[in-house]
Formats: sequence, structure tokens, C-alpha cells
Amino acid sequence: MTEYSVSPAGEEFVIPSKQEYAAEFERVEALVNTARQEGKEIVVVMGVGFVGVVMAAIIADTVDKQTGKAGKFVIGCQRPSTRSYWKIPLLNKGLSPVKAEDPEVDPMIQRCVLEKKTLIATYNNDCLKLADCVVVDVQCDYTKNDLGNMRTGKVEMAALEATVKTIGEKVPPHCLTLICLIHKGFLANLLRL
Repeated sequence: MTEYSVSPAGEEFVIPSKQEYAAEFERVEALVNTARQEGKEIVVVMGVGFVGVVMAAIIADTVDKQTGKAGKFVIGCQRPSTRSYWKIPLLNKGLSPVKAEDPEVDPMIQRCVLEKKTLIATYNNDCLKLADCVVVDVQCDYTKNDLGNMRTGKVEMAALEATVKTIGEKVPPHCLTLICLIHKGFLANLLRL
């Protein structure tokens, strides 16, 4: 049975089958090899939701102050679920999968994907094997049960725990891993500064 992921605009994307993973990894690996030949570091951003896609674009858009050249090649990695797979093909077209208040986000993503070619997206988490650095931006929400009382709430850790386990199984020993626990409201305010 074919499964689909549907974007907020109603566009349907077929969830990749297990048979497609090898070809996807070959695509990503070829792009990484080219980036390495250009002297770029490889950064994998796990999760391309509101926080992750902006983080990925900011990293992909950075340049060396002396040379003016991009020093990073960024891979946004999102699991291929029916809820979120649609973000990958949109991002690979240079389209932001999130709507940000900051007017710089959409042009930055388009520039990094289509012009600078420093940002791609994939569903194959084997891309972690190629990483020099991993930035974790997966859902880790905190729910307060009582207003003003942090002790009665809970943190939804399942996505973070699963991601960290996958990272531990796949990254090379030299890889730096950063976990970003930024509330999306905080990031929106930060981008407005």
C-alpha cells in the first residue's frame, strides 16, 4: 500500500520505500564528496521543522570572513513519516517548509539550495555517517500542567531519545554533536532582532 505525506498546501508526496534508500544515500554521498573537495565541512541538521530548517539555512548561508566562500555543506535530515516527509521535497526545491515571520528566511533558503548549493534535504539518516558536525533540532516539547508550576509538567522526549540513539549508532568518532533545545517562540523573537 502506497503511503503519502501531504503538505499544508495539499500537495501529496509518496513516502519512499526501503528500496529507495540506497540510491538516496548515493545521491547525498556524491554531493558530500564534491563539497569536501571544495574544502567544506559537512553539517547534518536533524529535523527540518520550524527551528531546524532555519538553523540549517543559517549555517548553509555562512561564509568565511576572509575568503567570502561558503565553508559548510548542510544536510537537513527528516524522518519520512506521513506527518512530515513533505518537508524534504519542498526544501530540495528551495522552498521553506515553514512560514516564518522573518522575511529573510524564504530568500535565504532559496539562495542556499538553488544558487550556493550549500543546503539539501534527505530522509536517509545514513547521512550521519558523513557528518563532521550534527545539530539536533527535533521536537522536545514541555507541557506545564499547572500555570506557574514547572514541577508538575512533563517533557516529551521520545523523538529526542530516538534521534540521539540513531546518531550514536551512525556518526564517525570525530563528529561534534550539538543538541538545540530552543522553543520555537524564542527563535522567532531571536530572528526579529
